[in-house]
Amino acid sequence: MKTVTLDKRVSDYFRNNVNDKVGQFLSITFPKISANKWTTMGFLAAIGASFFIVWCGLFWGSFAVMVSSSFDWIDGAVARARQNESRFGALLDDLTDRLGEFFYFIAIYLVRPSVAVLIAGFTSFLVSYVKADGERRGFTISYGESTGRSGRIILLIILMILSPWVSISS
Repeated sequence: MKTVTLDKRVSDYFRNNVNDKVGQFLSITFPKISANKWTTMGFLAAIGASFFIVWCGLFWGSFAVMVSSSFDWIDGAVARARQNESRFGALLDDLTDRLGEFFYFIAIYLVRPSVAVLIAGFTSFLVSYVKADGERRGFTISYGESTGRSGRIILLIILMILSPWVSISS
């Protein structure tokens, strides 16, 4: 019997009751915007959020990260709603997600340079590498929702919101 974790239940609930409905709505409302275009807009939003972090600080930048990160689930929802998920779209999504995270961490480091920020950025990328390399070598690697990208971004946003009250020093 397979155990279903709390984060899996929450993820499934969100996907079935919010995410997929938003995908259907956006597919109908914006029929000319493909899932890959939503992915590209999300990447551009991540770059914009990174500039916002530098200009406005971590606290206010966290809200820009929330907005730009919402594109990460919108693109998949639109692809599922249109039933045109593709390997290229998945690759584009993964690539732009990693690049967006890279820009977030560069911006955070520019605002608050510390070894902790460098370590957090490095380990964020290491998770993706270990999974890809492990699967290439025949291992089955799966992360729960809380340790996948969504969990990392949520933790990053929480720490950014708390930044006025939490000090990170090298």
